[in-house]
Amino acid sequence: MALSNLIFDVDGSTDVKHGSLSYWRNHLPRPRSFIVYLAPASNPSEPVAFLFIIPRLHNLPLRNGATDSVHIWLAGVLPEWRAAGCLARMVREFDDIHMLTVCTFPARFPAMWNWLTRRGWTQEQEFPDGKLKVLFSKP
Repeated sequence: MALSNLIFDVDGSTDVKHGSLSYWRNHLPRPRSFIVYLAPASNPSEPVAFLFIIPRLHNLPLRNGATDSVHIWLAGVLPEWRAAGCLARMVREFDDIHMLTVCTFPARFPAMWNWLTRRGWTQEQEFPDGKLKVLFSKP
């Protein structure tokens, strides 16, 4: 959680998912939930990126008819490591997962939105607050 707080510039006392221990504790015990970290070989005890993965049931089926997916609930890369392939490398670790979803705010995180669309992720749903749910599915 310390890496997430550093990336998202929160102090841990807020009640937002990036910095709230209660949010993290709520999601981690779920079956198939896990956190993936990436650290450079030169300093393996200092992660520079992470993905927090959870199972997700969708109220509205996805365009392909699926009602569940593996969902990237939270992701982050330290600013100095962005554009170094960290996120792509972590996502590649999920070779056995054929459907991944993630929600993002294109207006707040344009680099993330560009990363997703360049790699073939497709928009599934738009929410009133500007958040989009996107899907990556493998054949």
